[in-house]
Amino acid sequence: MEIFLIIFVLLILGITIGLFINVAWLALGLILYFAPTIAAAYKKHEHTLWIFLVNLFFGWSVIGWLAALLWALDFDKVIMDFIEYRKEKAAKVNQNCSCSNSAKEQPSKETENQTSNKDIIEGEVVNNDGNADNCA
Repeated sequence: MEIFLIIFVLLILGITIGLFINVAWLALGLILYFAPTIAAAYKKHEHTLWIFLVNLFFGWSVIGWLAALLWALDFDKVIMDFIEYRKEKAAKVNQNCSCSNSAKEQPSKETENQTSNKDIIEGEVVNNDGNADNCA
């Protein structure tokens, strides 16, 4: 009779510990699943309800979860701010860079193709071949 009591107590203890672990994993999973909604609520986003609905119905797909997360973090505003920053920087470089082509010889067709596709990096105008045009 004592052995049955010990087995019963161990069984109840095992079930209790197992349920606790399962509930902990479930809670962690729900927190991770609704991370976009939690982030939107924390930031007091104006579209928290819509982010929750997208997260609830489309969060099971990776794309829906990422879309809700990016929306909650206002990633579109970050991209627009970055684009504006790059435009302002390009305008500043173009304003400071007033090279006149009249003093230079006419470039060949190959040189025109290289100089027409310029990238602006850190305040310098850089050609495709990596050479910097310092016009200051």
